[in-house]
Amino acid sequence: MKEELLKKELVHISHKVYNRRLTQATGGNISVRVPDREAILIKRSGISLGEVTKEDALLLSMDGDVVEGYGTPSKEFRFHLGIYRTRPDVQAIVHCHPNYAIGFASLGMELPLPTVTAQKILGYVPVAEAAPSGSKELANYVTEVFEKYPNIKAALMKDHGICAIGQSLEAAYNIATLVEDTAKQAFIKMQIQAALSQMNKREVMQ
Repeated sequence: MKEELLKKELVHISHKVYNRRLTQATGGNISVRVPDREAILIKRSGISLGEVTKEDALLLSMDGDVVEGYGTPSKEFRFHLGIYRTRPDVQAIVHCHPNYAIGFASLGMELPLPTVTAQKILGYVPVAEAAPSGSKELANYVTEVFEKYPNIKAALMKDHGICAIGQSLEAAYNIATLVEDTAKQAFIKMQIQAALSQMNKREVMQ
C-alpha cells in the first residue's frame, strides 16, 4: 500500500515539475525512498515527466537492480543512489533542468541568495562538477557534494541542472522551485545592478 501511494505521489510531482517548466523534453528524474525496504522508486528512462504514469515508476534496489516494473531506470539512477547512501536523512530527490539555475550552473557559480527566504531555507547551494549524463563520474561528483556539505538541500550541476532533496517528494519539489525562483531573482538583481552602474557612468561622464 505504501508503495502504491508513493507511486501516485511520484506521478503527481513529476507532472508538477513538468507543468512548471522546470525541465524539458524527457529530461529530469525523480525518486523516493521506500520505507522498510532497501529500495527506491524512480521513473523509467525515456519518458517525459509530463507523461509519467504509475507504470513508469520502477522499484530499484540500492545496488541498482530493477526489482519490480518494466523498462530501464533513469540513466541518472547512480547519483540518486549515491545521495541516499551518503545521506540517510534524504527521503526524496528531484533532479530537473530549470533555465535560470542552469545559467548559474553553466558558469560554475554557486547560487546567489538575494532574499532572506533563500538564505534561511537554502543556506548554501554549491556546484557539482560537470561530467557526461549518466556517467559514474557525474554520480561521484554529485554524491561528493552532498557528502561534503551534509546540511545542503540542493546543488547545482555544472552544464546540466539541479538536484534538490527533501523529507518527501513534495518537500524536494518545493526546494527545486525555490532554487529556480531564487536564480531568477538573482539574475534580475544583477541586471538592475548592471543598469544602475551604466547610468552612474554616464552621469559621471556628463
